[in-house]
Amino acid sequence: MQLLLVDDEKLALMQLERMVRSVFAERGEPNVVIHSFQLVSEAIQFAKSNKLDVVFLDINMPEMSGLEAAELLQQLIPSIEIIFVTAYDEYAVQAFELNAMDYLLKPLSMQRLQKTMERLYSKLEIATSLLEVVVTSHRQSIYCMKKIRFQAVQSPIVYPKWRTAKAQELFAYLLHRRGEFVPKYKIMNMFSPELDKKRAMTQLYTVIYQIRKCLKESGIEVKIDNDSIQEGYCLRLEDTYVDVEAWEALVNELDEKDPQYYKKLEYCLEQYDGDYMEDYDYLWAESERERLRQLWMHHARQLLPYFYNECEWTKVLKLGDHLNQFSPYEFEYGVYMLEAYNQLGQYDRLKQYYEKQEQEMLDELDLPLPTEMVEWYEEWIISRKS
Repeated sequence: MQLLLVDDEKLALMQLERMVRSVFAERGEPNVVIHSFQLVSEAIQFAKSNKLDVVFLDINMPEMSGLEAAELLQQLIPSIEIIFVTAYDEYAVQAFELNAMDYLLKPLSMQRLQKTMERLYSKLEIATSLLEVVVTSHRQSIYCMKKIRFQAVQSPIVYPKWRTAKAQELFAYLLHRRGEFVPKYKIMNMFSPELDKKRAMTQLYTVIYQIRKCLKESGIEVKIDNDSIQEGYCLRLEDTYVDVEAWEALVNELDEKDPQYYKKLEYCLEQYDGDYMEDYDYLWAESERERLRQLWMHHARQLLPYFYNECEWTKVLKLGDHLNQFSPYEFEYGVYMLEAYNQLGQYDRLKQYYEKQEQEMLDELDLPLPTEMVEWYEEWIISRKS
């Protein structure tokens, strides 16, 4: 296991490293490597060429905030676990919006750190058990959530530099239809409807050339077969991990009778790193984007009541907010959100959440909030006055 520790204060960094080493020593873990940095820029640069498992990040740093650094690290290493270590508690909600595994307050106690490491090992064990089911060794990966990225084994993630927007979209479309022959006439009608057949065909050959060149420069081996009989192209993936395929396979493997069902479900939902090709406005991708989103929402609706019953209030807020972004007028779990804000003592946020939902319902649907939300809020207002 490789860990990255980042804190601009030298003494704090030294203490954190000493405590982390102590926890690992108690667990008898020999294969742990720790890399410590005071400068965020140096830590980010190091992460570009190293496979890291966990990062401990201070939030308030002069060069770049820990929250910004976390976003960059997630882009470089999607699987990295993030643990924030800070003297301030006002960033907790933002931290968990970034899928942070934990949020530790300074001065850090050994007992609290041990609890974090237990959670880390539990999560890694669950990840290992799940991934063994659906993932074999691959020589390369293609990520489709948010935007398309490539990664060869033991190499950093590459954001392809497409020569033209048409090359980017045509590759995305062939990836979307991977394993299928797509007729050339259909491609030309989609991408060059304004051109005559001869010019459209010339442009198509040029774009295919640009795609192949970009793939080669990105270090990715992908076959784009040109079938002269069927007059079409087919993108073939061999020995390639595709994030959306792996994610759906993980979800489908879950068993509600498994004692660790909810922990595994939590892990799976966290792996949903963004909608399918979210950063591109491709109409042909919308149905698949919506299908995967609905699959995520279906399982999120199962997990939210579990978090509520377990009094995992921060997780209730994070998951509930995510659900609300996908379905703004879904108030089945509105009371859960109100109770979570209340239990965390975030009374201003509670009022803002309620008033925002109330206004949106009136503006968009001309309807009041569900009765249970209104009654809960009115009782809460009374209790605050007494």
